[in-house]
Amino acid sequence: MEDEELEFQDNFKFGIKQEPELDLNADEPPVELNDTWDQTEMRAGPSEPVNGVAGSQPQVSVPQFKIIYLAEEENRVHKCVHCHKEFAQPVELESHLQLFNETVFQCPHCPEKFQQRCLLKLHIEKHVFLTANDPSITIIQRTSGMQMAHFKAAAACLGLAYILTLLQVQAQENAMLQIPPSLVECYNTSYFMNRDNRLPANIDTLISLIEKVENSYVANGIQADIRTVAVALLHRFRQDGIKRAPGISAIDGVIPYSPTGFQFPKFRLLLSRLIPGNANTFPNSSLTRVERCSLHFMLSSTFDTSVRGDENTVCNQLSQYRSQRLPRSVKEEANNFIGDVELLDVKSKRGRSGSNYVQFGELDYDSDWAYAGTEGTSQCPVEDGLIRTPWGTVAGGTVIAGIAAGVQQQTVQVNTLLAMASQRAGRARGRSQAQTTLSIDNRWAATLSGDLAEVTLVQVPVTSNNAASVGATGGWNDTVLPHWYFLSQRTNLEDTDAEIRGGLDGLILAKNIATWRTQASTLKLSQLLRMYYSTNGVLSSGINACSRQSQFTNVAPSTELHNQTTAFAMILDPEMQLRVTLAPAAIQQFAYTATNSLVTYVPQSLNDVSCTASTSLDLTDEITPMTNLYVFLDTSWQYSSIVDYVAYVIQQLNIHPYASTVTMLSAYDGSVIVNTTNYITDFYQKWNVTTQAQFTQGFNLPAILRTVQNLTQTLMNGEETNSTVGGRSLVALIIPNQSTVNDGDSSYATTEIQYIQEQIPDLRFIYYGGGSIQRFASFVRDSTKDLFSLTLGSTVATSAGPVAKRIIQIPRRIINPRCGSDWITSTWGTDQQAQYLSPNKVNFYRVSANYFFGSGTGRYVTIQSQNGGSFTICSSRSYQWPQQNSTTSSTTTSTTTDQTCVQISGNSYSYDLSNACNGYYTITQCPDLFLSIQATTNTTSCTQDECQTPDQWRYILSVVNMGCYSGVSGLAASLFTILLALFLQQTFQ
Repeated sequence: MEDEELEFQDNFKFGIKQEPELDLNADEPPVELNDTWDQTEMRAGPSEPVNGVAGSQPQVSVPQFKIIYLAEEENRVHKCVHCHKEFAQPVELESHLQLFNETVFQCPHCPEKFQQRCLLKLHIEKHVFLTANDPSITIIQRTSGMQMAHFKAAAACLGLAYILTLLQVQAQENAMLQIPPSLVECYNTSYFMNRDNRLPANIDTLISLIEKVENSYVANGIQADIRTVAVALLHRFRQDGIKRAPGISAIDGVIPYSPTGFQFPKFRLLLSRLIPGNANTFPNSSLTRVERCSLHFMLSSTFDTSVRGDENTVCNQLSQYRSQRLPRSVKEEANNFIGDVELLDVKSKRGRSGSNYVQFGELDYDSDWAYAGTEGTSQCPVEDGLIRTPWGTVAGGTVIAGIAAGVQQQTVQVNTLLAMASQRAGRARGRSQAQTTLSIDNRWAATLSGDLAEVTLVQVPVTSNNAASVGATGGWNDTVLPHWYFLSQRTNLEDTDAEIRGGLDGLILAKNIATWRTQASTLKLSQLLRMYYSTNGVLSSGINACSRQSQFTNVAPSTELHNQTTAFAMILDPEMQLRVTLAPAAIQQFAYTATNSLVTYVPQSLNDVSCTASTSLDLTDEITPMTNLYVFLDTSWQYSSIVDYVAYVIQQLNIHPYASTVTMLSAYDGSVIVNTTNYITDFYQKWNVTTQAQFTQGFNLPAILRTVQNLTQTLMNGEETNSTVGGRSLVALIIPNQSTVNDGDSSYATTEIQYIQEQIPDLRFIYYGGGSIQRFASFVRDSTKDLFSLTLGSTVATSAGPVAKRIIQIPRRIINPRCGSDWITSTWGTDQQAQYLSPNKVNFYRVSANYFFGSGTGRYVTIQSQNGGSFTICSSRSYQWPQQNSTTSSTTTSTTTDQTCVQISGNSYSYDLSNACNGYYTITQCPDLFLSIQATTNTTSCTQDECQTPDQWRYILSVVNMGCYSGVSGLAASLFTILLALFLQQTFQ
């Protein structure tokens, strides 16, 4: 009552006409949208005087806004006629006007105008009133208490205005009610509607694309931290709920897609009010069109429920596997299971078309698999916006949204957001107690509670007994190159298994990221995802994807889960066009039902990979692959038959800007199919059914050997120029079909291989082919380790897995870069290179005897610790994988190994090679040196661009006064031998 009297006295003194409080929930007057721009000037006139004090209250007419949506107007600035705030898009101005319903308050004593009454009151206090000569005016003496109360009221008013402005819809284009201009390129063609033309939807693809973006920011001199990248990805690529308009044909100017799915209102709330930001500085040119659209489809949740015509096969297989949902371990991921079941016989595999942008202009949607034109609902619909990981399929957009919310966490009162909500006609209502007391944490809204709110509003009210059903299982068409994810049911899809995993992962990351950023201030988005979806976890916290179920009760307490779901459902309700009208009490009860369903489902029914470690690890599990791989493919293999086997090998090799590289060439003539790249997404794009068909089929071993010799010699010369000490293994993977090697080619190849082994001692040949693989036994160093059979129809992991393991086990090279490819040097000294070691990993190295055969003084290999790191370093002259207290299995049959291990901490280790070959007469007799390095302590100090994760240790690898000794005894003699072999080859052909 005292506050009401004070307000009346303020109005009485300052000449402000008493008005009812503005009801922010009241229906807003309609804003007319025409096709031209116009604005109506404000009409302000004097109001009736109050107690003898003249006042002025503006009479404001609702402006008729006419907004142009033509493409040429996209750069136009749209300005509010009241506050003169400028907006880039007309929809932003529309939202601004509907939100604030601005009324101008004009000072009665000067021309100043204000949008809030409290600001006017503060302004009027500055005026001096002379009232002694007018006894009709009573001067109210303001006490200090009254002044303080007035100050608090003004502060509250300003605070609310600030919050509303802060949370104001920035109207990112993805929150619009149509396909935004930046995503039109993904929908104005049928090319991307065939999911096989997109990049594989797995976690490695996502991380590779994010790394491209991060590196582009750095190259352009933009400081982009994890918040910048995560928010930009959401605002640039995500738009949920995009659906095909049934029966609508694509014609010029008409795209038969728009965000009409139930997922869109939640997404719009998140982007416009709870995860503010933009993608204004996003480096679009860093990604190709295929990459941009693939990223969009991986982050945007929706369902394709149209009938495809393959339901009899797909749906039947899903129902068969549904009864086989057993807990599994990561080692069993090759088996068929419902979470990521592989359905290779569902369709004949379609090879992805080449990236011929002429095809992108076609508008033949009805001919692709995305929409067959048949009315009805598929028994096993397709779910989009998913990413396959070794620990279950997740909703990619939800994971990124959780991270984005975690790095800019905010809690907002429900009534504040309700004040901003656009109320539909007939839906305005008073606020319940729950609506005025609850608040929304954007971390919850972006993850678990957001999806549960959809269950609360869309599913529960229309089910019998108002029951809730969460979880919907499904399976991929292919576990190596996943493109199609088929659901095992067509109803109750508001919170699928993938969305539950994505929501839980996103919430775990959101709630812990602040702590992790204090430990590693330069933490990148790609690094966080790489650590979380690994066996090591994030920064030694023990938190990773396979522990999500055990983390559930800690990160999502049931009470908090219910409150957050209720709060967000209250906000989401007025934004959705539901089939029913819900009372606040009903929403609260339905939210309780939905959360209880999830609390029961996660520990009992979410079929996830266990974190249980195997008692016998494979050696490859402890190695971080670093290789230069050259793949020679016989293109007579049918692309659809061979692609999974080859891709599986590549996926295991850590293709990364600062790790492994891959080059693919024709096995017939050495033509380049995929140029050398350290991004696996480049490999996916460049090798497809179209590009493979452009190369001559066949297998020519002499051509392969000449090509690989040229490539590796070019590599060695580049290392000489850059003083690179090595750090990667060197492997040629040859994939013949059924071809054999004739006598002439065999004679030439045998001689050429001997020359290559002496000139390029670190190069290893591996054959992975069809037919009898032993026909290549004379062309490898060790036929028991380097030959692998490729049998079509065999399980991919069983067939290709050993090939990948063999490549991983080949030690990294340590070389003398001064030698180049001609093995001549006139200088001596020290060359060094930084290397990085991941937690629980071991880096294995090999120093060929070619670099220390002759006698010399002061010849060392040195390892220098950085940032106080502690390492265990083991060495051997006979065993390729020396390791202290090794519990891993390897291919060695030796029961005892000649090795020495030492520990260093903050200092250096040196191995003296000055007289390491004394007593040996040839280079091939002198054993090589093998080294291993493993860390013994944890760190978060890795901040260089080369760090794949912040918890890697950095050390410096140096070679001092190394020699250059080629195994060829006389270059002329060797050339003569090769020429003779070439002559014999031509003779026998």
